[in-house]
Amino acid sequence: MVIRTVFQAATSLGAAFDTICEMSGISPEEIGDSEKMVEWEKAALIWVPLLKLSGDPLIGLHVGMGVDKMLHGMVGFLIQSSKDLDQALQMLCRYSHMVSPMVEYKYSVKEMAVLEITQNKMWLMKHPEPARHANDFLFAAILNTSKSLTGKKIIPLRVELAYEMREISEYRNFFGCDVVFNKDANRIILPKEMISTAILSSDQSMFQVFSSIVADKQARLETNSLAENLRQVLLMQFKGRIPTIEEAATVLNTTPRNLQRKLQQEQTSFRDIAGEVRKEIAMHLMQNPGIRISQVSDILGYSDLTAFRKAFKLWTNKTPRGVRKEMK
Repeated sequence: MVIRTVFQAATSLGAAFDTICEMSGISPEEIGDSEKMVEWEKAALIWVPLLKLSGDPLIGLHVGMGVDKMLHGMVGFLIQSSKDLDQALQMLCRYSHMVSPMVEYKYSVKEMAVLEITQNKMWLMKHPEPARHANDFLFAAILNTSKSLTGKKIIPLRVELAYEMREISEYRNFFGCDVVFNKDANRIILPKEMISTAILSSDQSMFQVFSSIVADKQARLETNSLAENLRQVLLMQFKGRIPTIEEAATVLNTTPRNLQRKLQQEQTSFRDIAGEVRKEIAMHLMQNPGIRISQVSDILGYSDLTAFRKAFKLWTNKTPRGVRKEMK
């Protein structure tokens, strides 16, 4: 979980752990579980309180510079047991979505080795400043992790950023190479010979074990139906309203049209699943006697209480008041 590394690095710079938790809305329990994904928007917005607390316009870069090794869970073990930097980068690209689904890595080797990082479009559009800090953090943390794994300083040929220039000397001093802004993508470009650098903790027998475990975990995730994956997205992204189909499609890395078509193949629809999610949220809320039925209606985004009662009756064949009495 990348957000865990961000917290650890930020606190080492002097930011108070409890203050960051309170300002970000991320609980210590969420941070403590290395296999648990923090809701993407919470993770994206962690840079807002960090920027506010530090007043540092390069907070992402500076936090990333303080990261010694950014490796978590089984994917982290797999990377640490890789033969060389080339194999480690291949594993990062193949399985990174299991750690942070809002970031995509692409890795190619020709005359040079190129690692390209693409952030989710909804993240970029909705929270461009936090997205910049997150990208700077990842670039710095990846370089430091590579150095820690190999025991050698990894100096790129060039770093390309799809952001406007900001205090270029800070970037150049850390990366040790030319840094170019306003590019079409975010890339770390390495000399081809550098990727053959051995990983100090390499263990190919352990690599095979972790590779099997991670591949099995990915296979199990891929067996989930699209309907189930969509339900999880709608629950995870609920913030007083159900996300639109456009927002959900972006998180699922597809288009609204393809999402609807595939749901039809599973004999359901976005509307049906959104209704199921509203029902689930409503039932959870109504278990709390301190929340009025009218508040449940408002939280779920209904225009009036009558509309909510009608929908609730369709879900349960009972009235909200009747269900609440049964819960007592």
